[in-house]
Amino acid sequence: MLTTSIVYDPLEREQLGEVALTDPAAVQGIVDAARAAQDGWARTTLAERADRLEAAADALRPEATALGELLARESGKPLAQAQFEVRASIGLLADNARVGRRWEGRVLPTEGLGGTAQDLAYTRREPLGVVGAILPFNFPVELFVEKAAAGLVGGNAVVSKAPPEAPLVVERFQRALVEAGIPAAVTPLLHGDRDVGVALSQARGLDAISLTGSTAAGIAVAQAGAPTLRRLHLELGGNNAAVVLADADLDLVAEELAYGRLLMNGQACSASKRILVHPSLHDELVERLAAVVDRQVLGAPADPATTIGPLVNAAAARRVRQQVERAVAQGATPVRGGDDDREAALLPPALLADVPAAAAVATDDEIFGPVFVLVRADGPQQAIALANASSFGLMASVFSRDVQLALAVAERLEAGGVVINGTDNYRPPVIPFGGVKLSGSGREGLGYTIDELTREKTIVLRRFRRDLPDEEGVGG
Repeated sequence: MLTTSIVYDPLEREQLGEVALTDPAAVQGIVDAARAAQDGWARTTLAERADRLEAAADALRPEATALGELLARESGKPLAQAQFEVRASIGLLADNARVGRRWEGRVLPTEGLGGTAQDLAYTRREPLGVVGAILPFNFPVELFVEKAAAGLVGGNAVVSKAPPEAPLVVERFQRALVEAGIPAAVTPLLHGDRDVGVALSQARGLDAISLTGSTAAGIAVAQAGAPTLRRLHLELGGNNAAVVLADADLDLVAEELAYGRLLMNGQACSASKRILVHPSLHDELVERLAAVVDRQVLGAPADPATTIGPLVNAAAARRVRQQVERAVAQGATPVRGGDDDREAALLPPALLADVPAAAAVATDDEIFGPVFVLVRADGPQQAIALANASSFGLMASVFSRDVQLALAVAERLEAGGVVINGTDNYRPPVIPFGGVKLSGSGREGLGYTIDELTREKTIVLRRFRRDLPDEEGVGG
């Protein structure tokens, strides 16, 4: 059995490093050790837990540039995007410490009821226990911090599984946590493929699973945890709909959709994957997006000139090519895209026009790559129906100069969030991010993840309140 795995770049030109593989049979023991260590970690003061997160962030800041380059090389995302992810993740470590310091419960209004007026009731947040965190390849560092920092400041042990395609920068962040004084048993990092993820999801003693990944993976995790009813925190697939109404500003639409669809080479759960456009604007939007496609620069991710790097591997690019071919067979018109003689993982952006509403990509066939899909929608009602016909509901967007009309559409879209006059690929840490339907459950974001990975306990002091005693000589 292999004990280490060599990490290559997606173009398989360069060996970037290696990681020690986790034996699936050892996962239960790692979870057991995390459970044994969690109580001591939870009993450290909140201030101490926050201090250690801040110390890890401080240690990582001088390495941000080098780590950003390494993330670009291992994940395939363009250099500027990788640099941003690393710096934002370091900031998110410190921000979780800051928000954690202000962690608060609630004083409950028992004074308003006759039978409980003398009681004092309040709530406090407590850790769940041991959290399993399963990370994706597309935003590995950000989501490691999102899950682990929130879980740790909340007093949990967090057992994380790194994505096999991009584990190296995640491993450096995990090591920084340990070097800052967080016990290694409280924040272990697992390396391996699907078998390690399955072993983690099935391990006894987990109180929650936080997973970002495919809907199929989310369903498998839910099935594994059903006997214990453990908490599920799932951010899954999305086939986001961008609704372009008849009065939309096409300059704005093209700019926003270009960013929203091509971020991370099109490999983002919340990318603008379906464009539901009024027929009067369809052809002009096709022309504008064709110009967007034509100015993209494909190449090595660490090259500053590159705007679209390779997909995570050749198999991923092959799946996208097959999905495009299937859409064309189902009636879509190919305007840009198709195979060329580039290396297998490099995929030129594709543009599909006049996609029939009955085509798979118009509802549930989520393309995880740089492909624009345009579907004609005659008006707001039809656009809403087409958008909601999908089993997914992560994010959506509406473009219109009539903001009241856009709001009316937004309120009827079945999605975890809707952006008006902007891309639905929108995830600043201060908003609650998550989906509905098969796009998951729970919300991520600064403070929101802490709430998801902790529980609220009520404490009541019966007959605690009393009146002040009368004082001699007062009054009369």
